[in-house]
Amino acid sequence: MGCCNTLCGLKAGIGAGIAVAILGIILIPVGNNIIRETVTKESVIEPGTTAWDNWVSADAPVYRQFWFFDVQNPLGVVENGSKPKLCTCTVPSESVQIT
Repeated sequence: MGCCNTLCGLKAGIGAGIAVAILGIILIPVGNNIIRETVTKESVIEPGTTAWDNWVSADAPVYRQFWFFDVQNPLGVVENGSKPKLCTCTVPSESVQIT
């Protein structure tokens, strides 16, 4: 009687394992597709999306920062494709608050 219960439990475990494996093989690509579509749809900042609501109601000020560089070897970059030698201008950056 003990062997029958063990054998039945083993068969049930194998059956459940196969069912879970098949379900996983099917749901991984389907789940990835659903997630990709949702991220693509919700990451666009336009009215009616969650991203828009979060963008409009941001409590913290938003800043855009500009960096200015001077290329020391412009002819070498244009003619030879050399690596540009950059030097920062006297004003290292400008921060502009976006309202």
